[in-house]
Amino acid sequence: MSDEFLKSFSTFRNNNSRNITFQSQTLPSNECSNGFPINKYAYYGGKGTNPWEVLYSIWNSYQNTIGAQFTLKQDENKAPTSSTNSSSNPIGPSQIFIIRHGEKNSSSPDYSLNNNGIYRACQLINFVNKLAEQGNPISYIITCNPCPYNSPSSGDSKSDPSMRPQQTISMVSFMLNIPFFIYGGDQDFPEVVSNLFSLDPTNPFNGLNVLICWEHAAIQGLCSYILNRAGQLNRLPDTIELPNGNTDLYGDAFFKQVNPCPDGNYECPRSDSSSPYYLNNNTNPKYIGPNSKYYPYWNTGNFDSVYWIKSDSQNIFSDFKIFNQPCLTCYSSCQLHIGLYQPLNSECESSNKYTNESSCELPPITWNRTI
Repeated sequence: MSDEFLKSFSTFRNNNSRNITFQSQTLPSNECSNGFPINKYAYYGGKGTNPWEVLYSIWNSYQNTIGAQFTLKQDENKAPTSSTNSSSNPIGPSQIFIIRHGEKNSSSPDYSLNNNGIYRACQLINFVNKLAEQGNPISYIITCNPCPYNSPSSGDSKSDPSMRPQQTISMVSFMLNIPFFIYGGDQDFPEVVSNLFSLDPTNPFNGLNVLICWEHAAIQGLCSYILNRAGQLNRLPDTIELPNGNTDLYGDAFFKQVNPCPDGNYECPRSDSSSPYYLNNNTNPKYIGPNSKYYPYWNTGNFDSVYWIKSDSQNIFSDFKIFNQPCLTCYSSCQLHIGLYQPLNSECESSNKYTNESSCELPPITWNRTI
């Protein structure tokens, strides 16, 4: 971003230091009932009150925040543009923050957020506003389409018409006036990335910060696609060494160099061909390379994390950070981050999991720890 564009905002500093734990903090027990946050303002839905007026008042309460003001003034101040010859105005976003949707229902309707997820979605407004206060205001939000309600099921897997990512970011978009874009389903990586890094000089994302809310199992693939495209546009460090010179593997090389997983790096034993994590080079997507053990795996029970593809002052994606949202719910999220290739089933089907990950167990000791 240009200095002029951010002159009213402080420099963002975040060393992301935290103690590695396997479960997140939760709300105090006296603020929870039956596993969900207590509804402290239930009387607004009673006789003689108009809940929509309360919603209107809440929107008004956010309009003087720095996040909302930044959004409203972007057109007036003119956001930066880019050209292929300008390092100060990059092709594509400056900072990229990626979150998973909030907590979900485990029973019908399981395609939506539960009360904990809605509670998180409400808190994310303050989180995004805090990013703005610290120098990284969000200009656009990216999310994915749900699968159709009538998606076919196969075997033991059922279709997943998840509207959870849209529910999770709708509050942020509405209250802080941030537009969001949808370019396809959760595995439509090429469509998302081609739009984020379009060579069109009017590309709306050039030089700006974006927040992506996605399905957890597809986040790993999305990150790899983003980094592959960034490498093709010379937005990765010069020290990146591609496996066999393959330009499809910038993300693979980046994750090896940055190594974002604080809990270590694991791979399925080569002898265990029955495991869903067995790496068969004949069936892996082309963006999966020999360093897949360094890829950040998103635990199925983790709803707290933020992935930050971080640009330096030259708009080079020089780092990858994992930190926690400042959100508390009545659900204790799994905080396990292991480097492991995360294979996907067919689109609209449930993703693979490693053994008992929903119970926040330690990394699987029967697998090979490589670092």
